[in-house]
Amino acid sequence: MITKEYSNGEVSIVWKPEKCIHSGICVKTLPKVYNPKERPWIKAENASSEEIIRQVSKCPSGALSIRQESKTMVKIDREDNGKKGRFVIYANDTFAGEMTYVWAGESRFIIDHTGIEENFIGRGLGKQLVMKAVAYARNNDLKILPLCPFAKKVFDKDKGLEDVRA
Repeated sequence: MITKEYSNGEVSIVWKPEKCIHSGICVKTLPKVYNPKERPWIKAENASSEEIIRQVSKCPSGALSIRQESKTMVKIDREDNGKKGRFVIYANDTFAGEMTYVWAGESRFIIDHTGIEENFIGRGLGKQLVMKAVAYARNNDLKILPLCPFAKKVFDKDKGLEDVRA
């Protein structure tokens, strides 16, 4: 039996296509996660673990189930040389990715790249990097210009970030 998993870093949605009766409860209940017109059609990173668990419990066929992720210890460091810098993320003390930026004056920086190591993709670590940069900007009265496609997508989806957008 084919089984596919989609993780938000805390929980995984386990999908067994052969059991799926396509009742549409998943799409109707949590459309930001389930979109059959996109690939992958399940984007677990678009919802909280609580939302996902609540929705999966409503699956009438049992095609969807939840697998709890082992707790990942995440640490994010910031490095800066005055002209450019990066936020580096570690998962269980292993390098998992980075988000780089360059300074554009004294009160603004440009996010130019976000990259997550292949074995850490799908755990929400990229968004954690962007949110760490947002927290840094807010704490230091700075603005961010998100040129990196991933960071721009995070900013476009979350209107609550407009206060730091350049």
